[in-house]
Amino acid sequence: MAAAFRHAAVPVLGLAGTLALTASPVYAEEKPSVHDPSEKKPIYTSPPPLLSPPPYVPTMPTPTDRLAEHIGVARRFINVHYRLLTRELDSTYSTYLEYEQRVASTIARLQPSGPETVFPGAIYVAITAMAGGIVLRRRMLPIRLLGTAAVGLGAAKALLPETTGNVGALIWDWEQRWPQVAEKHSEADKTVRETWRSARESVRSVEKMVGDAVARERQRLEALVKKG
Repeated sequence: MAAAFRHAAVPVLGLAGTLALTASPVYAEEKPSVHDPSEKKPIYTSPPPLLSPPPYVPTMPTPTDRLAEHIGVARRFINVHYRLLTRELDSTYSTYLEYEQRVASTIARLQPSGPETVFPGAIYVAITAMAGGIVLRRRMLPIRLLGTAAVGLGAAKALLPETTGNVGALIWDWEQRWPQVAEKHSEADKTVRETWRSARESVRSVEKMVGDAVARERQRLEALVKKG
């Protein structure tokens, strides 16, 4: 009887196992698993969503912020004025160098190239001009001034001819900056030259007249001596 029960239970257990295996649904094409290496992933990932900025909340400046702001204003003020001062100093120094070069070139231009010495000659010219003023001390003031200047100019041309010519050329160059002054100087120089030429011609004519008169008197005296 036991053997008959075992023979009858075997088919029942086989059918139960079959039903248990076929309880889950069976598909014609089975879906790939999550870890299937043949599954393709997208190349580009979608960007993250944009986050809206936080709302602006006004804040009051702290004492440190106010101090930093004042320090920044002071620094900008100092920098600006320091640059302006530096620029003015550079401009002033450049002007000074320019004037120094002009003075040096002017002095070099006035110096004579020959053996003529300026300082002893200038002293002699000054003494001669003072002597002319002493001689003309009893004359009118305009005559005294003009006579002193004329005597000094004559002594300068006689004792320092090259230096006097250099000074005259320098004065003429300065006068070229103002055409009216240069024109007046030219007219005055022309008048002085004509006056000097007329004076020399007058002196020559007077010398000739005096010489002729002396010669006539000499001849007359010689004739009287011979008749003696």
